[in-house]
Amino acid sequence: MNKLERHAVIHNRFDVIVQDTRTGKVKQTATAYNIILNRWFYCLTASGGISWECYHLQNISFGTGSGTLDVTRTSMFSQLGVKAATAVDTVYDHPTSYVTKEIRLEAEEYNGSTITEVGFQDSYSNNRYLVTHAFLKDSEGNQIAIAKTDSDVVIIRGTFYVTFTQGGFGTSGIYAPESENLIISCIFGNNNLPMNVRFSGFISDTPVKMGARSHGTKTTTLANCTKNTAAWQLDYPVFTWSDVECNGQTVKQIGMPGFAAISLPDSSIFTPISISHLSIGTGDGSTTEFDIGSPLFAPESEAIYVDGVALTRGTDYTVDPTNNMIDMRENYWSAEFDALSDNVEFGNLKTRTMTGTPYYDPIAWWACTNAYHYPSSCIISSTTPIWIDFGLARDCNRMKFELVTVPSTQIDNVVIEYSSDNVGWTAVSATRSEQVWSFPLTSARYWRVYIPSYTWTYALQLSNLPVRDSQVTGTSFFLGKVTPGLKFLTAPAAGAAIQASFTLNYPYKTANNLLKFTASLVFTRGEGS
Repeated sequence: MNKLERHAVIHNRFDVIVQDTRTGKVKQTATAYNIILNRWFYCLTASGGISWECYHLQNISFGTGSGTLDVTRTSMFSQLGVKAATAVDTVYDHPTSYVTKEIRLEAEEYNGSTITEVGFQDSYSNNRYLVTHAFLKDSEGNQIAIAKTDSDVVIIRGTFYVTFTQGGFGTSGIYAPESENLIISCIFGNNNLPMNVRFSGFISDTPVKMGARSHGTKTTTLANCTKNTAAWQLDYPVFTWSDVECNGQTVKQIGMPGFAAISLPDSSIFTPISISHLSIGTGDGSTTEFDIGSPLFAPESEAIYVDGVALTRGTDYTVDPTNNMIDMRENYWSAEFDALSDNVEFGNLKTRTMTGTPYYDPIAWWACTNAYHYPSSCIISSTTPIWIDFGLARDCNRMKFELVTVPSTQIDNVVIEYSSDNVGWTAVSATRSEQVWSFPLTSARYWRVYIPSYTWTYALQLSNLPVRDSQVTGTSFFLGKVTPGLKFLTAPAAGAAIQASFTLNYPYKTANNLLKFTASLVFTRGEGS
């Protein structure tokens, strides 16, 4: 079971500015470094008697009292007033992000009062409990009071900071950029805490993208989390994919969108599994290609045996460790993209009128729908082909259409072309079996597909879709590499026993195993708190 733990340091300060109502000239300033009260953590995590996440930085209060600051307080010593705070600055930066909110006490307000204390208040109830608290001080650090008069405008500006440490899984961890970090967004009052965990068969560079390109999802609620109010720690429950869930999927990333995730392989997270002398077939004297039976295994970890005799790689056989399950859909290179990617043009899909109905993406191998992004159909032609830039040369030997029907009168006219520069194009020589085209393994960066002199109205998928590789998706176009993986230079003799030993460094979800994951979020009061 893997556990992801992230740490965040928070602190808060207030700046008070007294301006002349006529000239706008600054007459006095004060600073208040707040202590973060326990109530703040209760608000963030719906604990300590609070039943829901409330907006804890909604209001700024001010008072006239004095005393000893205490993290257990929930109110001011002597509250004078409270106002809804307006955000004037929000900065998402590494490692520290902050939001600044302010209120204004106009010339006609609270005159004759002396302000000594300030703080942020939540909006949980009419009580508006205090979540930070401080006394005003001058530039020398001496406690002061501000006398409010009718010639003054007093601006009370509070800034709340959060600093995330890059903790958790070291070099194997990927962390949400500050602008995508849902914890920061929640702290700033814009969102709720992330409550789901996902895994993906693809590698993404941020947890947000990993969350979108997911192949398995589990969701919980704050009520199911454990909250340690003394340690300021939120522990998520253990998420478990059972023996009947998401089978046939390779786990390359797992984590929480908008939070953090881990990328595999990483032996400190997933201990490699050694497979010894797995039977993969019997020779017949002519067959040279065999499927090892694992979607991925560690490069150069294999040992191949024929009748118990170990063979030599390169001399007796060649092997591809990345493609060893025939027609596994996530092994198609195109499956990791979607039709809205910058490097994909799926006919004229991007320029068609959207329907307001959640049609599925025709290329993405995950549940990719959006009512405001996809039309019901698009046009494929020689001028608007299916075009993909893989970003680098990719080996391809298989293309197919599923769910859609290629026009029977045109199916033998389908052209598959490749290019190294997106200028000069060469057609592959393919054979077809129904709607599956096979051709010699070809390496190229650019690929395009169309029917010459024909405009094909390509329908996108909407509902009643089949479950394939444990996924309910509308993916209908596939382009990539499908190979048995193991190729002998000389065919094993008839009756010869063929075995393979290798190392797995990615989890492969089957009915024989469970996948478990959990995470924690730990807060610490920063300097001045």
